[in-house]
Amino acid sequence: MAQSREYLSFLLEDEEYGVHILDVKEVRGWSEVRRIPNTLPHMLGVLELRGEYIPIMDIRQCFGMTPATLSAMSVIIIVRNQQGVSLGIVVDAVAEVHNLEKEQIKAPPGLHQHDEWYMEGIASVNDRHLVLINLEQLFDFDQLQQSAQPESANED
Repeated sequence: MAQSREYLSFLLEDEEYGVHILDVKEVRGWSEVRRIPNTLPHMLGVLELRGEYIPIMDIRQCFGMTPATLSAMSVIIIVRNQQGVSLGIVVDAVAEVHNLEKEQIKAPPGLHQHDEWYMEGIASVNDRHLVLINLEQLFDFDQLQQSAQPESANED
């Protein structure tokens, strides 16, 4: 019996990317974030969500794209790693949920390893290429969580 996994897909500059559905905590509209000084350029700030400060990242900048244009139409996907640490990624739009069989997912081409280390694989879905993202490879969740906590800003 083939193993299948579900992926939530999202759009960045009309290209489709996906994250494992079990990593997704929630999808929400844009809310203003509190900027944190001296953080990574792609960290937009933190969002307080039910008593937790969640770092919000502009994933477009992580991929070398132009920064996100933030508006009421912007979407934040809140994801969580296996240790329960959360972060938010700003995307252009959420597309759909894809159920992919293991055989449908191909290994990254391997031509530019530095650019592809965050890729879990590529799948062909509806005549489009869906790039599957390994969020734990792309982001250091623990470091981002520490920088998002207000008390860490006061410690010297």
